[in-house]
Amino acid sequence: MLAGLGAVGVASAGAGLGTTAYFSDRESFEGNAITAGELDLSVTWQQLYRGGPQSSRAADYGSAGRPFVNAYPDDDGDGVQSFERDDGRHEYVDRTAYDDPEAAAAAGENLAFSCEEIATFDEASFGPNDESLIELDDVKPGDCGEITFGIKLCDNPGYVWLHGDLTDEGDGGHPESGGAELADRIRARAWYDDGDNVFQDGETPILGGSLREVLDALHDGVLLASDPDPDFGVPDPDDSAALDGITLTDDDCEVVQGNPSCEDLGLFRAIKVESEALPTALDDPVTYPTPVGDVTITAVAYDDEDDEVLEFDFDLDGFEVTAVIVKAGPSANVCRRPDGDGGFLTADSGEALGGPFKSGGDQRHGVSHVSFCYDTVPPEEPPEEEAETGAVCFQPSDTRFIGFEWCLPATVGNEVQGDAVSFDLSFYTEQCRHNPDPENPFADPEAE
Repeated sequence: MLAGLGAVGVASAGAGLGTTAYFSDRESFEGNAITAGELDLSVTWQQLYRGGPQSSRAADYGSAGRPFVNAYPDDDGDGVQSFERDDGRHEYVDRTAYDDPEAAAAAGENLAFSCEEIATFDEASFGPNDESLIELDDVKPGDCGEITFGIKLCDNPGYVWLHGDLTDEGDGGHPESGGAELADRIRARAWYDDGDNVFQDGETPILGGSLREVLDALHDGVLLASDPDPDFGVPDPDDSAALDGITLTDDDCEVVQGNPSCEDLGLFRAIKVESEALPTALDDPVTYPTPVGDVTITAVAYDDEDDEVLEFDFDLDGFEVTAVIVKAGPSANVCRRPDGDGGFLTADSGEALGGPFKSGGDQRHGVSHVSFCYDTVPPEEPPEEEAETGAVCFQPSDTRFIGFEWCLPATVGNEVQGDAVSFDLSFYTEQCRHNPDPENPFADPEAE
């Protein structure tokens, strides 16, 4: 179970941080009210949670029902972002147009607001909870939650940092527990979102890993880019200490029943290539761009009669994967190679991979889809020289959406029963004018 995942809410510890001489403002998600400084930073959001069913866990959701939790602004308090304008009511999504709440959530889009509209906002509410933005006490393996924040400056341009802290954790005391492990088991990531609450191809990662790894990195603050380069946050292919460069083969594959996902393995999905997008001829490679690098697939065995790929090679450019999932027939091949220390090696290529074989024969099922799964994305900040071009400074006219997602993989077992973790998230801004070389307000001075 997860108690108080995120002691986060809309609040400010004050207008400024430390003894900086520059105007600044901070929006911290840990209390109940916004206190703005002379450099005005506004944060809006839409939160979604895909946990227990509405019928038994209604308290986890807003009155709009699963997966909607809470939002700001939210003029009727139902958990769906909404705002009354002169031309009518605007919402994250018109739920009346959808029979399925999940379909409604998938079609939604965060609203962008003018500074004049922001000035009219009521105080934020964290409904259905009173004290924190994320507060869940019955999280199960397979549950995921996501918040997309809309950050906007008013009055003056400014630099913006994303900050986080692991504030508390507890061991549930289960016999299989090795201590407080929930922060290590939850996978989390942050990225530059387009406002739809979904990490997708073409969007730039900020960082990712276990919740503990993400919060440890955010503790030192990450400078955000108003116009992010697609390469920000992409793992460095030259980091030989982190990458193994192996080639996966059929010997590395294990049949898993059903339809496993990267999230089930505690990993992030770079891309899922459906059967209709796979190569349609032998030795005719197709390259697929992903947020973290390129994937090139070459069909090496093809069923012309059923028009299906049976086996393929792959090569990666810019990143490496920890696992490849090949769905075919009623099950899937999960391909990964143990490192001998309880983890798995990373691969930059694969040879003759395919789905499981049909019962009683040596013929494979045709590939339904292939997922490429990677692990940690290290935090990466914009190059210093980009401060001069304006790529780092946020302009008062812009709204930048930042996604933050967490998942407890379905493969996690009893060791986390009863564990709890709490954390804070905050955004901090400092003026750009006369400040070409801003100092990180969260940096450890003893580390410099």
